Amino acid sequence: MTLPLYLNASSSPPGRVAEGHAGLWFDKFCNEWEQGDSWSMSGDGLRNSKLEWIRTLTRGTVGSKDQIEESALRMVRLVEGRGGTCAVLTAESRFVTGLGRSHPVENGFAWHPTLGAPYLPGSSIKGMIGAWAKEEGVTKEVANRLFGTSGQVGTACILDAIPIKPVQLEADVMTPHYAGWTADDPPGDWRSPTPIPFLVTAAGTSFLFGVMPRGGVAKADVEMVKKWLHEALEWAGTGAKTAVGYGRFALDCSKTDKLRKQTAEADRQREERIRREEKAKAREKLSPVERQIEELLDSRQDRKMPEITAIYIEVDKGRWSGDEKIEAARWLETKMKAAGLWKETTQGKNLSKARVYNRTQQVICWLNGK
Repeated sequence: MTLPLYLNASSSPPGRVAEGHAGLWFDKFCNEWEQGDSWSMSGDGLRNSKLEWIRTLTRGTVGSKDQIEESALRMVRLVEGRGGTCAVLTAESRFVTGLGRSHPVENGFAWHPTLGAPYLPGSSIKGMIGAWAKEEGVTKEVANRLFGTSGQVGTACILDAIPIKPVQLEADVMTPHYAGWTADDPPGDWRSPTPIPFLVTAAGTSFLFGVMPRGGVAKADVEMVKKWLHEALEWAGTGAKTAVGYGRFALDCSKTDKLRKQTAEADRQREERIRREEKAKAREKLSPVERQIEELLDSRQDRKMPEITAIYIEVDKGRWSGDEKIEAARWLETKMKAAGLWKETTQGKNLSKARVYNRTQQVICWLNGK
C-alpha cells in the first residue's frame, strides 16, 4: 500500500506508541490495505489483516492516565457543583460503542476526541434513558419535559460517559454464516462462514456517568433520571450487540465514593497550592528581614510554638544585628500589641514572674539599639 508519508518514513512506518491518541491511530493510519486487481484487506490466507490491525490496539491500555483522571475529577466537580449527580458503573460484559461507523475493518469504534479512549456520547445515553422511561410507562408530557422535543430543550442534561482510568481493549469476532446471498444464490449450509473481527472494550471497565439539571429543576427529577439510567444500563445495556449480552453495567458505589474523595482531595491540594503561590507573591514585597521571619516560621519544627515566641528566641540568640535587629524587634512589637501581650508597666513586686512585662522591656531595649 502506498502511504502518504515521507520516503524514509514510508519504507519503515512507525507503529502505534502508548502516548499517542489511539483514536487517531485507529481512524487515520490503517495501512493493511493491499492493491491487486482491486483494493482489499482480506490477508493472504495465513494472516487476517483486519485482526492484526485491531490487535495493534489491544497490546496495552489506551488513554493517558493523568488526562483521564483529571477529566473525571472535573466532571464530578461540574456536575455536583450544579446540583446534579454522578455515578461510576462497571461493565459486567464486553462493551462496544460506535460499531456502525465507517472503517476499513468494516466495524468502527467511538473514540473520545481528546482523551483517545472509548466513551459513550451523552446523546446516546439520553436516547437509551428515554426509551427505558417509555417502557416504564412514563407519560409523554413528563418525557418531553425531561428530555426535550424538537423545539424545546429538556430539563435533564446528560453528559458523555468517560472512563475513569486507561482502558483495556480486546479483539472480538462475529461470524455471519449466510452473508451475501441472493435469490439466485440462496443461503445454505454449503456456504463458508465469514469471520469479521471488531474492537471491543473489555469487561470490568468502569465509566463515569453524570446527570445535571438545567435551570430550576426539582431534585426529584434528577434522581428519577438517575434511577432510569442505572436500570437501563443494568437490564437493557448500551452500545451495540446488547441483544447477545454486550453493554451490561452495574453500579459501583465504592469507585463512586473513591472518585468523590479524590475530587475533594484534589480541590484541597489546589487551594493549598493557590495559598502558597499567593504567599510567595506577598513575600516578594517584604523586606529581607520580614522574608527571613516568614521562612523561619514556616520551617520551625515545633508547630505549636507561638510565632511571637519563635521570633523572640531567634532575636535573643543574636540572629540579627544592627538595623536588622531593630526591624525584627519592630515586628515583635507589632505582633505583641495586636495579641495584647505588650505591657510596659507592672504592679507586681516579683518581677521574675512578670513574663509579659519582662519580654516587653527586652523588646524595647532592642528597639533602642541595645
